[in-house]
Amino acid sequence: MPQRFRTFGSGLVLIAMAALAVRIAYTLYAAPDVRTLPPSDAGAYHLLANNLADGRGYIRPYDLLLAKPPAVRPTAEYPPLFPAVLSVVSRAGGDTVAAQRIAMCFVGTATVVLIGLLGRRVANAGVGLVAAGLAAVYPMLFQSDAVLMPETLYAFLVSAALLLAYRAIDKPSNARFGALGLAVGAAVLTRAEAIFLVVLLVVPLAVLVREVGRRRRIALGTIAVGATLVVVLPWTYRNYARFDEVVPVSTNLGSALDGANCPPMYSGPFKGLWQYSPDCFDGFLQSELAAGNEAVSADAHRAEGLRYARHHAGEVPGVMAVRWLRTFGLYDTHFQVRFETFTEWRKARWQTFGMRMYWALLPFAAVGTAVLVRRRQRVWPLASTFVLVSLTTALTYGNERFRIAAEPALLVFAATGITVLLALVRAPLRSRVT
Repeated sequence: MPQRFRTFGSGLVLIAMAALAVRIAYTLYAAPDVRTLPPSDAGAYHLLANNLADGRGYIRPYDLLLAKPPAVRPTAEYPPLFPAVLSVVSRAGGDTVAAQRIAMCFVGTATVVLIGLLGRRVANAGVGLVAAGLAAVYPMLFQSDAVLMPETLYAFLVSAALLLAYRAIDKPSNARFGALGLAVGAAVLTRAEAIFLVVLLVVPLAVLVREVGRRRRIALGTIAVGATLVVVLPWTYRNYARFDEVVPVSTNLGSALDGANCPPMYSGPFKGLWQYSPDCFDGFLQSELAAGNEAVSADAHRAEGLRYARHHAGEVPGVMAVRWLRTFGLYDTHFQVRFETFTEWRKARWQTFGMRMYWALLPFAAVGTAVLVRRRQRVWPLASTFVLVSLTTALTYGNERFRIAAEPALLVFAATGITVLLALVRAPLRSRVT
């Protein structure tokens, strides 16, 4: 085994061990409690997983738990892959919130490894180790592992898709483009907005790869898109069979648009955010569900949100801008931390530290991007994730959690900048010593 590979591999293993220790320590000693009551997204994922493990199927968890009398209704409110992964933990005996959180620490650690491999592919082994080291201690990553939300799995899948994209660039083949499509499909079943990656990553990759002819590029792109559809369409068919309506991935878009397009979200301190309230999104009511089904209720909420946006079309561009600024940590940050602490099961101290570390990484990321562009390295796969996040937040609402898809790319860019700047500092010192 080459010495260079042994050095990188050993370093990455040590960093992964440290990353796992950080995540478990944070989960056990610093993270807030994640409870099933009152109803919450994290609690819903936990209950969905246990219902799947117990053979009840993919049903609305709180309708079964809290409705009187208990109601068993199919759901597509949450994309299915994250609960399915948690259900594997439940079937193995880990049906508690604590056990499922610890399991997610291992997924988060695997993401650190992928970020290290991605950094090595984009730049070099040194950048890979620096990127993995940053990922190991970056709160905007490890907080997700402890709050039982799908961003843990989503970050892993986006990192895998980016690494597979670069492998497809290195050696275009049916297998590599197919693997990329499968990874994107899995990401879509974790967070529905990942479907944008088909347009932002998969299609440009097939169009711009230079090593093959035009027909071959079309074939590779078709294979990748087809692989994505193979993963997603069975779930879409299941939703059609349950709701008699086409629901590609999730009914969650209805609640997102309704809760983000209402009077409090267009002005004042909540501008650009989302709210669960009678003035905004007031939930999928039992009366609505009894009269139709979840998809019908989601359609009504989506229509209400779009109606408000149309009636206030002149304000929409400004609101979208605020949403984007909030997600990228550039607008009313003190209030943003308080909001996400209250709604996202995060600790204010760690959320603040994560935001400050993010700010500190930005200038290094700018330097790293410039260096990679100057070296004629293909940076658009990494850059596509920033476009993905921008589209997601502009169309829904502002939340730093949504930035998770771009965090791996940010860390690779920042690691490149840090490595280059360290080399510039060390060069004069070496010359003095010699």
